[in-house]
Amino acid sequence: MKKRLRITALAAAVLLLAALVSGCSLARTAILELRDEMRSAQETASFSPQPFPSLDPQETEAVPFSEIEYVRPDADADAARLYELADAVYACGDAQELKSLFEEGEALYRNYTTMMTLASVMSTMDLTSEKWTEEEAYTAQGFAAVDMAYEDYYVALYHSPFREEIEQSWQPGYFDDIAWDEDWYAGGAQALYEREAALLSEYAQERAAAAVLWNGQELSYDDIGMIEDLDEYYAALAAWHEACAPGLEEIYTELVRTRMQLAGALGFESYTEMVFAQNHADYTPEMMADMTDEIVEHLVPVYEETFGYLTDAEAEYEPWADFVQETLYGIDEALGENFRLMREYGLIDWEPRRGKTAGAYTTYLESYRSPFVLMSYTGDEYSRGTLIHEFGHFNNYLEMGTIAEATDVSEIYSQGLELFVSNHYDEYFGEETGYELRYNALADKLNAFVQQTYYTAVEQEVYSLAEEEVTPAAVEDIAARQAERFGLTDIFYEDLYRYDWVSVPHIYESPYYTFAYATSADIAVQLWEISVTDEQKAVDIYEALVRREESTDFIENVKAAGLASPFDEGEIQRMAELFRTYLSEDGAGSPLMDAA
Repeated sequence: MKKRLRITALAAAVLLLAALVSGCSLARTAILELRDEMRSAQETASFSPQPFPSLDPQETEAVPFSEIEYVRPDADADAARLYELADAVYACGDAQELKSLFEEGEALYRNYTTMMTLASVMSTMDLTSEKWTEEEAYTAQGFAAVDMAYEDYYVALYHSPFREEIEQSWQPGYFDDIAWDEDWYAGGAQALYEREAALLSEYAQERAAAAVLWNGQELSYDDIGMIEDLDEYYAALAAWHEACAPGLEEIYTELVRTRMQLAGALGFESYTEMVFAQNHADYTPEMMADMTDEIVEHLVPVYEETFGYLTDAEAEYEPWADFVQETLYGIDEALGENFRLMREYGLIDWEPRRGKTAGAYTTYLESYRSPFVLMSYTGDEYSRGTLIHEFGHFNNYLEMGTIAEATDVSEIYSQGLELFVSNHYDEYFGEETGYELRYNALADKLNAFVQQTYYTAVEQEVYSLAEEEVTPAAVEDIAARQAERFGLTDIFYEDLYRYDWVSVPHIYESPYYTFAYATSADIAVQLWEISVTDEQKAVDIYEALVRREESTDFIENVKAAGLASPFDEGEIQRMAELFRTYLSEDGAGSPLMDAA
């Protein structure tokens, strides 16, 4: 639906799984080095890919990326035409004529959002391109006018005498949101939306350009992440924070103040309340705060007790993609086919290069029925998991033809698939290394609970401030204090969490998105529990969650699938007991080994 499309279009879904983007994984790994030494040699991969039949292009509506074309939309003209269509709808008394108006309006809006998304994709593929920087800024800032006009057109259709026909025959569920829909452009909000879009563009460019001179080289945040010597890594990171954090902090605080003004203009008591209304969340900020407290009480102690294996196991892209593809075919043929389509249609940009955005995301080019993945594959453990994670989103969008679902629901498909595939790691790396990597995959879900909820807790406190209290120093203090609460301060660079939040795109682009990694991690682990004894049953439940036949809401969807909600009494405590059981022992004979 259009409301959810606006939120996802203006805030690209950039992957945050305790990754290099956030810096948490590397800091955590440094601690783990005290427990495990790097292995001097790895087991030889035993995997040998099998041939698959060629894809039949007629079996999909997706379009190869090479055939997708950007044509700059005219925001003013599109908005004007949508207002004209709204007037025409009110005057229309003929169903066939109305259908023509309906199809034109939907196509116009769909084309604009597709071109806006495509401009963003092209910009993130090459942040040095002035052309795509300009196109991304133009389409993002023009979107508010187009969306406001679409609002009038949408309401006009709702008041049409043919409303039931629209909803039942032309587009089922089209008016599901109208009964409680807010006026999202009241009180001069359009200018604030445009200001928000401009600040997000400024952050993307500033974050991409942020670098520090170190040992005679200009190093970006991600370049620093590749430094192997820990003392040098932390020293370089501290230098990066000193040079780059102040400018990024100023953008964030201005963004927060703008959003607070926007919430006030729209009649909300807080921006948090506004986000929950926009995202159609089926849980409340109070429920989020309660679950955050439970994570601190039950999961943080387990997080502090457990560890991860350090391996130097690597895999080049093509062999690893072949392995993932074959594994997915074995899990479910449709998953394998969709992964193959992603590769053969060029709907993934996986090659690392300078000027490309950090992190990873999956988006959907609606007019072309095509999901698209951007990531930088380096062969390490993080990027191998990222490929699987992002394909989980790709498969969901391809199967459902939409990105209109709660983020909590969306992240089930990525995190769940990671754990499914991890059950087969020994087929590629051998038994010992495969076990260690499988252990790490499960430990990463514990990280998602703790590390990602930490960011949520920072946001909750920041957005609870009065507007005049939002300053870089205030956010720094909140980030440092919450890091101590979540057990994240036991690292070699004590001020890491005071500043490192500036490198996390979700905090800027998608407030409270990080909490979805915790809620969905709970469901992913439940699916994994089932998969270790009955993989087919787990896959069947996973596919039922993808189809969302009973509900698109998070809690209702997981309940319909026969799973527990993370908000259920005792569920977070149960998760803590499960992680303690499977992650408390290392080596042969551990419960995790027995579950393999």
